[in-house]
Amino acid sequence: MKEELNNRIFGLDILRSIAIIIVVIAHSDFNYMEKFPFIPLPDGVDIFFVLSGYLVGTIIIKTTEQNKKFDLQIALNFIQRRWFRTLPNYFLFLLINIILVYFGLIKGILNKYLVTNFVFFQNFYKNYDFIFWESWSLSIEEWFYFMFPLTLILLFKFTKNKMKPKNIILIAIILFIISPLAYRIIQYQTNPSLDFDLNFRKLVITRLDTIGYGLAGAYIHFYYIGFWKKNKNIFFILGLTLLIFSITIDSNSIYFLKTYYYSLIGVSIFLLLPKFESFKNETIPLKPFQFISKISYSMYLIHVPLLQITTKIFVISNKLEAILIYIFFWIVLLAVSNFVYKLYERPLMNLRDNIRVKAILQKISSVFKNKN
Repeated sequence: MKEELNNRIFGLDILRSIAIIIVVIAHSDFNYMEKFPFIPLPDGVDIFFVLSGYLVGTIIIKTTEQNKKFDLQIALNFIQRRWFRTLPNYFLFLLINIILVYFGLIKGILNKYLVTNFVFFQNFYKNYDFIFWESWSLSIEEWFYFMFPLTLILLFKFTKNKMKPKNIILIAIILFIISPLAYRIIQYQTNPSLDFDLNFRKLVITRLDTIGYGLAGAYIHFYYIGFWKKNKNIFFILGLTLLIFSITIDSNSIYFLKTYYYSLIGVSIFLLLPKFESFKNETIPLKPFQFISKISYSMYLIHVPLLQITTKIFVISNKLEAILIYIFFWIVLLAVSNFVYKLYERPLMNLRDNIRVKAILQKISSVFKNKN
């Protein structure tokens, strides 16, 4: 699907651009920490999660209401479109990371656990943090694309279509919000000494609720759009307040960080969505935000190995050199990401609407459905 200008939601482009810039800055701190002052920022990945839940949730809710059901065929069509959007870039950069690690150009370990990266199992319930570290968030996304449709299918079958789609969707969203939180609480009570980053922040089963709050936003926007728009300013102030509180909270509050922290983050970002969605490009310059938003996925996959290669080549001895090298890094990152987006990511994504490809996928889906 070609991303024409008038089909994009400008305010969400702004939010997506902010998210990727924060992610790159946060990871840059590892290499330039001593050269630049520390500024507390929210986690850009959390913004991506909520945005993903909101955008994908909107698609699923519309599809479900149009069909008054959610079955295997609808789920397969949905997953196929998401895979065309996410998998080509993911596997390309997984292979690039393997090659770079093999030749010693970036850090990483090649071992038997590498196979988990190919099936998005590297951080499902245990974190195999050896290579392609940034892929942890992509694994969570892919499992969400599979698990939420599966939940809807099971709920529709269980209720035998006697319950309104609106109510079934709400139950699914509540399950996605409550279950990971409950698991984090149990995880902490069972073993409170577990590492926060690897065992709470980066596991699929502990983080699906962040995406769930995006689903909640899609639900309210679809079914209660008047309420959504009317209260956007109040939501924005409340969301911003909660976000500032969450990113400045005392890091010694270990119990809170390992349990309720990501619930608070999810709620705060979800509350920002109505206001951002109302932003129009007539009052704010569009092109920079649209450009960064479109290449954000490529930027996410490229920036970590590029940072490692940059710091491996250049030795920083003073602040001026750090600034110049950092500017150089950003120029290369934007250029390479744009190159990958235009020549690889977008052409493969556009195959989703190719008539021949759609016909082949429909035949595969029909075969799969008949076997089940």
